[in-house]
Amino acid sequence: MEFVRKAGNLYCEGTNLWLQLSSYRLPSPKVKTENHTPGGGRMELAVPVGSIEALTLAFNTISANPNLHGGMGLALAQAKLWTIYELLVDERSNTKRERIVTMRGIYQSAEADEMKGRGLKGYQHTITSITDYEDVIEGYGIVARFNFWRNEWAGYGIEADNQDNSILRIAG
Repeated sequence: MEFVRKAGNLYCEGTNLWLQLSSYRLPSPKVKTENHTPGGGRMELAVPVGSIEALTLAFNTISANPNLHGGMGLALAQAKLWTIYELLVDERSNTKRERIVTMRGIYQSAEADEMKGRGLKGYQHTITSITDYEDVIEGYGIVARFNFWRNEWAGYGIEADNQDNSILRIAG
């Protein structure tokens, strides 16, 4: 078993969330499609339209950290850099690798856990409007990279060319 995710940590522009982080869910790029049933056809097909859905990072903490809550973004210019460090292990050889996932997005919401008696309560946080995303595994390279501003993407074993940008006169 290679690339087993063993541990992770989250930073937001220098704020280390290690001691308060209880869980996180990485963004899951999903291909956008439109359904099509040809005239007289018996089967519908989800046709890829050449883009992905908006990315979202979700994480939970056991704190009311003012560094997070005070960083709500109301405009794309207020996007913050979020970095996740993960420890990946090859269980057969015990080889350890570093995975770094970086993204720039808006701190959109913090939903408080219900306070009921004693216990660890915190917040469910959501990062949206992710304009830059990069996932890199040590010794493997770029797994995925997306950039909204330059209309670029790469990864998942597919070499993306800039022909679309050239035709549309989009400068990077």
